[in-house]
Amino acid sequence: MAQSPAASPSTFTFRSSDDPILRAQPHRLATALTAHADQKPRERVLLYSLVFALAPRRCLEIGVRWGGGSRIIHAALSDLGAGVLVSIDPEPALEFDWGQIADRATLIRGRSPADLPKCRTVADGLFDFVFVDGDHSEPSVREDLEGLVGVTAPGADILLHDAYHQPVARGIDAVLAAGSSFRDLGMAATTRNEGVRVETGRPLTYGGVRWLRRTTP
Repeated sequence: MAQSPAASPSTFTFRSSDDPILRAQPHRLATALTAHADQKPRERVLLYSLVFALAPRRCLEIGVRWGGGSRIIHAALSDLGAGVLVSIDPEPALEFDWGQIADRATLIRGRSPADLPKCRTVADGLFDFVFVDGDHSEPSVREDLEGLVGVTAPGADILLHDAYHQPVARGIDAVLAAGSSFRDLGMAATTRNEGVRVETGRPLTYGGVRWLRRTTP
């Protein structure tokens, strides 16, 4: 009985693009752990890693405070060699000279969502990555998300810090339940921080990062 000839291994030639982003190296990853920020280590590394992996062209940060998150996002963009950051806060309490990151980052002293169109103008286009760590009240979270609809591109990734905090969670859930323009990708960091408000004895929860994605209109 004749045997079928053995199949020869397939061969092909692959010509790769010379996109510098493909060759980017995480030289500034340490910034994720050294920058002063109200985020746990896993949350910091997540923020850097997602920006580095997704390579967004335009990043928006709502809520700056000490500027730790700003420095982490800037570090990832710098390692990529591309992309810009626009950060907005009415009263930032920076612990460093913003000029150190001004090559890719712009600070706007304003409020979300009222001044988000200004952020879009500064970025010269729709944002494809957003980090929200602003006012943690339920109404503010709803307003931030509703305001993002007009300044984010379809497919944009939105990270919300302190998503385990009860008012933040309620705000996110309310927007999603209303048939919003976002898809819930779940918790990207499960860093739950349980505690008690000393003045009232009321239990509080902070920490955690929830990941939403802007859907196509």
